[in-house]
Amino acid sequence: MPCGYALCCAFLPGDRYIVVGTKAGILQIFDIASSSLVEEVEAHKEAIWSLCVLPDKRGIVTGSADQKVKFWQFELVEEDEAEEDENSMDTSESAQIPTKNRRLTLVPTRVLKMSDAVLCVKVCANNKLLAVSLNDYTIKVFYVDTLKFFLSLYGHSLPASVIDISTDSTLLVSGSADKNIKIWGLDFGDCHKSIFAHDDDIMGVCFLPKTHLFFSCARDGSIKQWDADKFTHVTTLRPAHHAEVWSIVSSSSGMSLVSSSHDRSIRVWEKSAEVLVLEEEMEQQREKEADMELEKEENPVVPGETSEEIGFASKKTVESVKSTERIMEAIDLWRTEKDKIVKSDEDLHPLLRAFKCKSPVDYVLEVLKKVKPSELEESLLVMPFHFATDLLQLLDVLLKQQRNVELVTKCLLFLMRIHHNQITSNQMILPTIDRLKTSSTHVVEKYKDRIGVNMSALTILKSRLEERSADELFTDATDRFKKKEKRRKGKHKGPQLV
Repeated sequence: MPCGYALCCAFLPGDRYIVVGTKAGILQIFDIASSSLVEEVEAHKEAIWSLCVLPDKRGIVTGSADQKVKFWQFELVEEDEAEEDENSMDTSESAQIPTKNRRLTLVPTRVLKMSDAVLCVKVCANNKLLAVSLNDYTIKVFYVDTLKFFLSLYGHSLPASVIDISTDSTLLVSGSADKNIKIWGLDFGDCHKSIFAHDDDIMGVCFLPKTHLFFSCARDGSIKQWDADKFTHVTTLRPAHHAEVWSIVSSSSGMSLVSSSHDRSIRVWEKSAEVLVLEEEMEQQREKEADMELEKEENPVVPGETSEEIGFASKKTVESVKSTERIMEAIDLWRTEKDKIVKSDEDLHPLLRAFKCKSPVDYVLEVLKKVKPSELEESLLVMPFHFATDLLQLLDVLLKQQRNVELVTKCLLFLMRIHHNQITSNQMILPTIDRLKTSSTHVVEKYKDRIGVNMSALTILKSRLEERSADELFTDATDRFKKKEKRRKGKHKGPQLV
């Protein structure tokens, strides 16, 4: 249905008509069944930012940028219309039958003059109070019957663009461009709680019927549920919209929620029977915040690196921190279990049995293997120095056993690089460093020789294969040539006479 620049809309009682407030200050009434425009009313001189159906369902309230709040009453107007009888060929007066049609219209009843532009209006469920959000950062509350001033709610640092009132008419929730949600009491006008709710401007708030639970949406694309009594975040609806969420509205039963977004989608959220555990939601929220903090942190300074442009191509993540914790737990297990005498598999630590390891050294090696190569250096980088010294002793044992030399050597070289100053100044670990120097040099040279021999052998095999393929190619070509010559000679032979 074509209409003006729509800013707000609402279903009228009976769900047969829709009223739309436009930027030009016109109220348009549409018939849903016929998809036609029924009535246009010049309501305000400037944009109509908000409208609300009165709880008694006898009219609506509109708020505009012309600093006026107007009350409107529904009326049915009768119109005479002549319908031509197409089935009759009579041209007399009986061919035209006058009928009467009823058309819905709006009649203004009262006007409330405000001190600034009106952004949002809301009437409480008991039809006693009217809340008006103004462009001067305040929310004014009036009595509906007399339009006398009752309360002034102030505290937002930017205009409150959206407000809503609970079903029991005791709480008011306001959302502003300052990214905060404020919960107000309508008995004395006190602010119960101010919550930093979203990362961008808040575009909508909506109470669930007969509860103190409410939803909020914002330009950051998220929709969140809150408890107005406990002032806690209940949950975030997922999957989220891909762009700004402009508005949300709840059904009269509270079983569904509808949201509209700048991604050109309208989503309907249904209430499920799944039990929601607040502790788990809070834990997920804390983990998400921890991830964001880790992403914002700068990379740690590595000893010996003087230029800020030189650094590791890595980023501290939750996975690297968890990998560091697993390595540290494995080293702690090695400290406690290395001197124990194990007579049977039952005497082994449960973790060793779970990983099918025969010794604590094997368990540490398994933990190092499970760390992703891209996160290994970052995991070793955040490890405390006293754990690094124990890991050096373990690497010495693994090098003597010549187990996973590449991984062990990589860990050794990186630890020596980042803890060089501490290692050289610590006399207690110098013997370990001397043993590592000898064993690593011996093992690496041995593997280097083995790789050299293998490379030479592969080179010889490659050359032999090439020679063999060349000989075979020459032999095949010779055989084909001989067969071709034989066929050619057979064709030139003439008939023999007896």
